[in-house]
Amino acid sequence: MSENYGESHLTGKTFYLYFDRNKAFLADHMLSLADLDFPPTIKTFESQAVWQIIVNKHDEQQNCLFATVLNYNETLLHDKANPADLRSQLNKIRQIRFRKLDTRSLLRSVAGQRPPRKLVDFTDVSHAPTTDLEADLKQPRTIRERFKVPVKSLRFQLGAVSFDRYFWFTNQPLKLSIKNYELREEFDAVKNYFINALKTQHINVIADFELQDDEVKILKLESPEIARIDKTLIETVRFEFVSGIGRKKSMLDIDQSLFTMEELLAHYADEGFNSNAFYDSDSDFFSDLLQITDTKHYRHLRFLSSIHAHHIMKLRFVLNPFSFVFLVEGSKYYHLVWETLNTEEATYIWSCDKRLDELKLATRKLDDILNVIKSQGKTAYLNTVADPFRRVYHDYSDLQDGFVKWKDMLEQYLA
Repeated sequence: MSENYGESHLTGKTFYLYFDRNKAFLADHMLSLADLDFPPTIKTFESQAVWQIIVNKHDEQQNCLFATVLNYNETLLHDKANPADLRSQLNKIRQIRFRKLDTRSLLRSVAGQRPPRKLVDFTDVSHAPTTDLEADLKQPRTIRERFKVPVKSLRFQLGAVSFDRYFWFTNQPLKLSIKNYELREEFDAVKNYFINALKTQHINVIADFELQDDEVKILKLESPEIARIDKTLIETVRFEFVSGIGRKKSMLDIDQSLFTMEELLAHYADEGFNSNAFYDSDSDFFSDLLQITDTKHYRHLRFLSSIHAHHIMKLRFVLNPFSFVFLVEGSKYYHLVWETLNTEEATYIWSCDKRLDELKLATRKLDDILNVIKSQGKTAYLNTVADPFRRVYHDYSDLQDGFVKWKDMLEQYLA
């Protein structure tokens, strides 16, 4: 049987609670004083009493009301009844738990017209002796709450998720935190991907609190969904995130063709995303891309990645067509090598003198060239090209020999 985390329409409504010696009732069903979570010191009411209460929460699974007393002295309204259309629901109630009971008002209500047996003075509270009843009321109570929280409302932090929530026994929202040492702050910007990985838009929470006077102590806070987030699930989130990159087209209108890993990933996450959430280097990101995509040039890209000069330039990514620009350091020249993921394009090579200022200039020129290819097509560029470059063609008739031929020709040009 699934748990009901919702609230019924009894929540927020005001009712009269009637007492008759050691019984209480909202409708026809009688409740004992123990069902009202009263201290054992209270055995019976000396006369009939009526309280006005407001329901803070209705737990339909446990048939329990969590309520606050609005008025302890409604005796004159004893002939008033609760709404008839809610009578069947009120008859199902088996327990009422009160947020807080005012000791003096409770004692007056219990005593009725008779003077209280243990309380000496109602008017001067500071000098009134402490009774057994008062001591019982000051004892801590344990409350268990079950509820749901939208994943979108969670705040991912280092080693935990946190959220704010009101409860029927609080005037201000409590700041709650569920620990999981696999979590990082950077995940907050990709929380939508955790929804897909967890296959739910909400987490279930079980919380135990200790109430004493006006103080609330958190005893336990657990969520089965948060507990499921381990390294394996984070890998699932990472792959889901990366696999969505090739499907998104919103960056195609940007007047830029070359992107670093940080620039590319930041675009597909919410504000504040840090690529370190998933990747320590662009080579790790590159490896994931090859694993989750169907690429014609898997061996070619692997080889280019192995000779890419990571210590000089970060790997560059191109969206249209999805491709990569590697830097190969020769003895006299820097070589910028453009290779696509799965289109039948040749491998393009642009070279420049082996100076960092020349490399920066060549990279900017390449960005312009790729913009032309993106907007006008490869043929338009080839017909107007002024800068020297070289192409290495792919042989798809024999994948094994084709790769060897491609690699031999590439290494000749790079030499």
